[in-house]
Amino acid sequence: MIGRKIIHLENVDSTNNYTANLLLKGEVDSGTVILADKQTQGRGQRGSVWSSNSGENMLFSLFLSTEILSVNNQFVLSQFVSVSLIEMLKNIGLEAEVKWPNDIYIKNKKVAGILIENQLSGSMLKSSIIGVGLNVNQKSFENISATSLNNELGEFIPVQSVLFSFIFELNKNWNLILSNKTDQIIEKYFNNLYQKDKLCSYRDDRGTFLATIEGVTSNGNLILISSEREKKYYDLKEVSFM
Repeated sequence: MIGRKIIHLENVDSTNNYTANLLLKGEVDSGTVILADKQTQGRGQRGSVWSSNSGENMLFSLFLSTEILSVNNQFVLSQFVSVSLIEMLKNIGLEAEVKWPNDIYIKNKKVAGILIENQLSGSMLKSSIIGVGLNVNQKSFENISATSLNNELGEFIPVQSVLFSFIFELNKNWNLILSNKTDQIIEKYFNNLYQKDKLCSYRDDRGTFLATIEGVTSNGNLILISSEREKKYYDLKEVSFM
């Protein structure tokens, strides 16, 4: 069960690093959640830094045994966490979308990011450390287009209440995966994709072009249909949203 054990830290370099150190020492069980008030070296996708004011946001890592998933299907973890965040936000009155691969957006502004680090065993996953940063009560952000629950709702939101609501959604959706209903997670992810069904501008190594999102492959590649009806597949660092 996710959240059966919660470790609350005041200050840490990063919750993912802390979890990885517990794993090295054999001192962490599947479902353990680590919550920090402050991270000094928080990390995002592509080596970016996740900056957060102390005590104002949900800085979270989850350790999961993931032997049921193959390496080829590991992207379902990103889908599972993204969908859980979106459903938690919907429960408090906020409509959010997933900007591929796993940034959570409200009204074109980033509210959460996800960083997943997998441990492999042959062709299967062994375990996963899932890091989430969710802007809860921080009101201002330097040099980035971001928002928070407080900004959107106009009121203070206790971080722990957000945490427990998120854990509830995580358990619900993880049970779908355990019950071989992964297709429901994939469908919910696709239905909440940012810019889905819209002709928008993207950039790859050949330049800027117009395209529509058609879907995402099982290994996480974005599928775009260009305005010339050409189907294109992109890995994480191969295309950017304009």
